[in-house]
Amino acid sequence: MNPTISCNALAGITTPQTIKIEGHIKKKKVTVLIDSRSRHNFIHCKIAKELNCFLYLARECQVMVASGGTINCSRKCHNIKLPMGEYVLNSPMLSIPMGCVDVVRRVQWLQSLGTVAFNFQELFMKFFLEGKEVELRGITRKRGKIIISNGMTKLLKKEQRGIISQLCSL
Repeated sequence: MNPTISCNALAGITTPQTIKIEGHIKKKKVTVLIDSRSRHNFIHCKIAKELNCFLYLARECQVMVASGGTINCSRKCHNIKLPMGEYVLNSPMLSIPMGCVDVVRRVQWLQSLGTVAFNFQELFMKFFLEGKEVELRGITRKRGKIIISNGMTKLLKKEQRGIISQLCSL
């Protein structure tokens, strides 16, 4: 079975089937997207390189994107230690370029935990590990500002003037 990543996971977009959680790799804060539609674990290639994760040459494979496209992948990290709250996960990950997340976790690892409760409205998940309840809290989205079209036009003109002045100074 070819590795598969959902379009939303690739872009870092949350949906009702996903939850973003803060994690750490080698003491660096990372954004982890737990995605019910991805069939493998992925780490952003820039993060893997930045953290000096040992990237093994893997047999080149095609990562299928749910939209029908593919991404070439030839690097794999073995046993990345990923603490998320009180829970630590060790697993291999394929290294590919992604959007606004650092790690995408498939949900199959949750099967080993038994009963897992998700609350996608309040963004948390709970499960028991060795008789102790573990809760992973999701990252809440910051509300964006609404800009009326007149305000957007002004912002775009200001940005365009800045780019033109930079080009003229070269």
